[in-house]
Amino acid sequence: MFPLMFVAIAGGLGTAAAVAPTSLALAVVSAPFGGSFAALLTGLYLARRNDAAHARVADHGQLPDQTDSLVAALRGLEAHGRASRPSAAKPTQKRDVA
Repeated sequence: MFPLMFVAIAGGLGTAAAVAPTSLALAVVSAPFGGSFAALLTGLYLARRNDAAHARVADHGQLPDQTDSLVAALRGLEAHGRASRPSAAKPTQKRDVA
């Protein structure tokens, strides 16, 4: 989100600076359009880059192996936690709650 915001501001300022020698009013009007267009192009670039990175992970098939190792590690931690925790003493008397 922040890269899009910074690119939009820079694009708007760049558009205003480029158009300012022609007309100050035109520079003020065109700055938001230039910033929005720059943000749109940056968003498309980021989406394409992230999609390509996701496709590389999916092609190698590493994701299921990573998931299995993570689940195994979590189960090991759970078993270790249960083994090292003293068993809770059960209350001998039951309390009636009204």
